Amino acid sequence: MSEPVVPPTPSIDAAELETLRRVNADLLQKSATRKARIVELEASAATLTAKATEAETRIRQLTIDGPVNDLCESISVAPQALRSALESEFRIEMREGVLTLLNPTDGKPVTHEGKPVPFQADAIKNLLLGSKDEAKLKLYRAIVVVSKASGAGGSSSNRVAAPAPRIQFGLGKQIGRAHV
Repeated sequence: MSEPVVPPTPSIDAAELETLRRVNADLLQKSATRKARIVELEASAATLTAKATEAETRIRQLTIDGPVNDLCESISVAPQALRSALESEFRIEMREGVLTLLNPTDGKPVTHEGKPVPFQADAIKNLLLGSKDEAKLKLYRAIVVVSKASGAGGSSSNRVAAPAPRIQFGLGKQIGRAHV
């Protein structure tokens, strides 16, 4: 048999309905507050991400880009071309506080004649000018300065240049004019 249906009393339903509306309003308010907080946190996260990226860029400029540029300028007549060549052939990273040339394929330090190549001008010159690739070698020979010696042998001259004759213009001399 089925249970008897009890007709709802209007006073009980109204009270329950009012409670449900109040609870629903509270939940909607909490939801709106949480959504606003989520938007605030997402904006904060975006700001922090941008600042972190900026800081990483600045750190890279100071620890890698600056020293690489200085090295390229010290050993090349075309520093930008040398830097492009280095970056196309090697990865340059800071490892344990030391700039290191790495093979892009395996991530291991670059070696020359069985020894790791230190990030120093002479070692980089020797590595580049010892290349087995003829096309690269031709490029490196064109842009890498082998020696900064001028050929003067460090001699100085005590020779003094003769003073240039002074030329005078104007009315300082009166030639062929009689004084009256």
